[in-house]
Amino acid sequence: MKATVASLVAIAVWAFAMYAIRFIRKPRLRENAEAYLYLMPAGVILLTFWFFPVIFSILISFTDWVGAARLSDVHWVGIENYKRALTDADFRQVLYNTINYVIYSVPLTIAASLVVAMMMNTKVRGVGVFRTIYFLPYVTTWVAISIVFKYIFNEQFGLLNYLLSEMGLPTFGWLNESRGIIEMLLRDGLGLPLPEQMHPLLAGPSLAMFAVILTSVWRDTGYFMVIFLAGLQNIDKTYYEAADIDGATPWQKFRHITWPLLSPTTFFIAIISMIAAFKVFVPMYIMTPTGGPGRTTQTLVFYLYQTGFQGYKELGYAAAVAYVLFVIILLLTLVQNRVFGKKVHYE
Repeated sequence: MKATVASLVAIAVWAFAMYAIRFIRKPRLRENAEAYLYLMPAGVILLTFWFFPVIFSILISFTDWVGAARLSDVHWVGIENYKRALTDADFRQVLYNTINYVIYSVPLTIAASLVVAMMMNTKVRGVGVFRTIYFLPYVTTWVAISIVFKYIFNEQFGLLNYLLSEMGLPTFGWLNESRGIIEMLLRDGLGLPLPEQMHPLLAGPSLAMFAVILTSVWRDTGYFMVIFLAGLQNIDKTYYEAADIDGATPWQKFRHITWPLLSPTTFFIAIISMIAAFKVFVPMYIMTPTGGPGRTTQTLVFYLYQTGFQGYKELGYAAAVAYVLFVIILLLTLVQNRVFGKKVHYE
């Protein structure tokens, strides 16, 4: 009730201020006041729901605050939460899981998006319908997609295992297998002798994580296809005409024309897809609610959620984990910009 009254009072004051500025005689001053008043509602929303939470969460990360605790019971612990994050074995495991997800999902998504975009970059009848079909998964909610693919990858009655069995191929416990896909390929597929315990980054993502990766690739391909398609249509056709005159093969045209001129688009997609991959949460939570077999699908955001918001156990430590993730994303973005930014051709 108090919040409603305060909101009505704020709206009334804002409306009165908008009316009062009409009596300001200086036009420049009146225009500036009017502009700031128009920006005020958005500014209040940003201040309340963005700036304040960011500053508050930074302060929380230096405390031992538990959600149910009173402020008088909260103690300042300095950088202890950050030390714990950097030395905790559980944190390292979820960091490896997240890196595995990023390493495999980002290149697969970029490759699939580029292939589909090149297929859709043709003037054939009904191509607009196919473009829409490919884009539809992206506008579908992550929860709905995750539920559907959870049943597709089900070990007992899933569609994928049914198709594999009908083709006489071995079936898998997709969401119940904790071994890495590289480890499975080398040990089970090629019969190579491997140590019992492989480093998570060498063993690759678990089969359960790889199932989540395939789900995310299926969802995101349509979105990045649209961006690649815009880049492809921006390439001057005279380059391809000159290549045809010189007798260039399709691969040579792709390697020497399409790929270099798509570098700005690819660079942009690589950065935003990497950032999104580090922040992924919903498919892991829906498809593997407990973090997967051996916690192999527990990513940093999943770990943050379980630590801070399931029972509001350790909000101070969860906030520290969030800012460690922020620093990781920031550093990798700067590295990408420094290393790959020089290879981008904008002309």
